[in-house]
Order: sequence, then structure tokens, then C-alpha cells
Amino acid sequence: MDFDPNSPETTRYTAVDEPLDPDFSVDYTPDIDPDFSVSPPYFPIMPDTGTSYPPVISFFPKPVIPCLYCNAIPNAAASVRFLNASVGYNAFSIYVNNQLLTNDLNDGEITQYSQFTPGYITITVMGNNGYIYIQKSMSAVAGMTTFAIVNTASGLDLVSITDSPCTTPNFTACFRVCNLAFYTGPVNVVMNNLTFTNVKFAEPASFSKVRPGSYPVSVYQSRRPELALVTTYVNLNVNRIYTLYVLNWNTSADTVRTLLVEDRG
Repeated sequence: MDFDPNSPETTRYTAVDEPLDPDFSVDYTPDIDPDFSVSPPYFPIMPDTGTSYPPVISFFPKPVIPCLYCNAIPNAAASVRFLNASVGYNAFSIYVNNQLLTNDLNDGEITQYSQFTPGYITITVMGNNGYIYIQKSMSAVAGMTTFAIVNTASGLDLVSITDSPCTTPNFTACFRVCNLAFYTGPVNVVMNNLTFTNVKFAEPASFSKVRPGSYPVSVYQSRRPELALVTTYVNLNVNRIYTLYVLNWNTSADTVRTLLVEDRG
């Protein structure tokens, strides 16, 4: 259930009911295939402007209806999606309450929303070799949440990011920054005359309302010296909600990339 970052289209998927074996166990080291010798993702130069843009993933509508895995009414359901923000691992399969939601979720990819009854859900992150990297109970509240797979000092973990609603009156767009670059630490993000200061790891900034248009975006280290890590452009459309995710592309502190996710306002 992967999403092509270069495609503006949304594809609906149906999860497969494929329960996990409760007696499943492993007795070997996972087959991790890190490759830190590669360069960061190449963002093509736009022929008319000479500027480069990060991948954009769009979701319409938001969330996916009908409610696939819940007894709650759709407006009171817990809508969850998954983002692979880790580096140094192969693709993952994601199970929720023993339901397979997606397989082959690569780094920098995000799923559509799926809906569940609000409460605690059991999330399993499994490698394609069958190794279980994460299995934990997480709270899924009514509304929309992104669960991100991230690197930590002790391996992989899941963090919960609340996708707060943001109204877009007077033909505006909403924009925020979410820092998931574990190896970099806090960042400052400047978009034209809008600055997000000291955005800590896994703590998304609040939404700001902006006029639609194309804007330069630069990501800096918060600590001194304040180094520019990456500069790109974003194109914001009217009545849309945007989250700019800051991600690492290897374990070095100064290697970051951006992923722009667009949701309908």
C-alpha cells in the first residue's frame, strides 16, 4: 500500500485481514541493509522557474470513508495513518490489531488514513524478512493522527502526531513543520517571512495561515553555528493543509530532506 511521492493522484486500498501468528518468534538478527553512501534524493529542476521542489504527497478526501475497522460513526472514528521516517532499514509491513494495513512501506512514504474505534490499538511494525521491530499499544483518539516510525538511541520507535484541524478562510492555506530528523535535533525553518523556531524532534509546530503561492523554504540547525541544512521551494494551493516533514537521509546530523504532505482543508 505504498504511495508514489511523484503522483498527485490518491489511490484507495483495502486492507487484508491476515492475522499474525501469536506464537511467532525470531532467533536471528534482522537483515538490515543500510546504505549511507548514497546522495540525498534528487528533486528535479522545474523548467520554467529553475527551482527545485520536494516530493509532495496529496490526500483527497480526508479521511478515507467508509470506516473499515470500527463500530463508531465515521465522524467520531479514530483516523490513523503511518509515515516511515526512519533511515537505515528496509521496507516495513504495518499491522493494526492483527489487520495488515500496508506492506512495503519504504522510508519517506506515508499511507492514507484508515479508521478505527477510538481507544488503544496494537501496532506491529514488521520487516519483509518477518522480523518484528516494534509491537506496542498506542492510543488512537477520535480525529486524525499520524504515527511515524522513527530512529531513536535504542533502535526504532513509534511517535504519535496529532493532525489538528485548521480552517482556511479567505482563500488561504495552512502550513506547519514537523521535525522527525532524530540525528539532527531541533531545527529552525524559514519560509519567506514566516519562521518556525526551535522545532524539537517529534514535536510539530502549530499551523500558520499563509497565502497560496510558491515560497522558498530553508532548514537550519537550531544550535550554533546556525547552519543551513537544505533549501527548497514549496508550492501551496488554496484551501489546503500542509505539513512539511523534516527527515534525515542518513545518520549524519547535517543530512536532511523534506517531505511535503498536502491534505484537503
